Amino acid sequence: MANIADEWPIPGDPNHFVGARHHTVPRFYLEYWADADGHIDVVEKPGGRRYRTVPKTASAETDFYTYIDLDGNPAGHMEQVLGVIEADASAAIGRITHPTFGQFPPPPDDMYAIATFIAFQKVRGRRRRREIETHADFYIKVQYSGLSRDAIKAMLEEQFGQVSPDQIAEMEDLVANLDEYEFVPDPNDHIRMMGELAQAIFPRLMRRHWYLSVFDEPVLITCDEPVIVYKSNPSPLRGYGMLDADEVWFPLNPSMLLILALEPQSVPARFTAPISTAETVNAHSTHSAYQNIFLYPGQPDIDAERLVDTPLFEVTAPADVILPDGANKPLKNRKTARRRKPDRK
Repeated sequence: MANIADEWPIPGDPNHFVGARHHTVPRFYLEYWADADGHIDVVEKPGGRRYRTVPKTASAETDFYTYIDLDGNPAGHMEQVLGVIEADASAAIGRITHPTFGQFPPPPDDMYAIATFIAFQKVRGRRRRREIETHADFYIKVQYSGLSRDAIKAMLEEQFGQVSPDQIAEMEDLVANLDEYEFVPDPNDHIRMMGELAQAIFPRLMRRHWYLSVFDEPVLITCDEPVIVYKSNPSPLRGYGMLDADEVWFPLNPSMLLILALEPQSVPARFTAPISTAETVNAHSTHSAYQNIFLYPGQPDIDAERLVDTPLFEVTAPADVILPDGANKPLKNRKTARRRKPDRK
């Protein structure tokens, strides 16, 4: 995958996007689920509250991709890069989903654009940011948990040189009350990782076998984490991802599912699928969702049992290791670190 950063400067002022609302799920994509009046339905997870809105405001947050550059200034380059990726993908997906002239398999350039888009979509959302935050919080708490006064003194001296009794006492208090704190990395950490992670995912998508599953009715839903990894017989002891999943699913619209299979399948590249298959896809979409599930307004309510909350990740440890409070439990708070507006002098 080419590095878009090598093509700078992209025409236009990238800082134009500082202070703007950034879509974590692109507006063009959500518009496929809009009715004739331009509305989509959103179901919140957990809880199941359903409401109607428009793609312009759904899954958007001010300055989500704004980062602080090396000069300490807010910069909007990442939002501009995502805009270029989305524009290419929108055109490519449109050539697949066109009701009259839709074509599949897509030509190489369109496959490139769609794979790039899916790779970034897998790593750009609020779930990935919250995972980074939760991992960081977990790691720090495990590292500090149970430290004795001597261990605290040695750690501080290694980091800062000579330390005072007050500094040691302050750190002792922190260690004794770790569960009262949350250690949250700056959003820059997530934004910094996005390109590297997407570049690792991209070739794995391009090497897969591409299929298009078409339904006779608009039955598919989508969510704020629309890239779904599927394995028919997952191990209870380890996870799976883009490398070893049997299939990667991406709903293109309410009646078309893009399937990227690890192995060749005994079906045509484009095939008609039974409605029962959509039920399985929708169940995985509901499970994959971080907070929002998106539906065409005419689609039925989601079964409440599918909205049961689960941990972002689970860890195992020896019996004598005390895990931090909140480990292996559903999130109490789905908010991610926000980029604060800088003070203007």
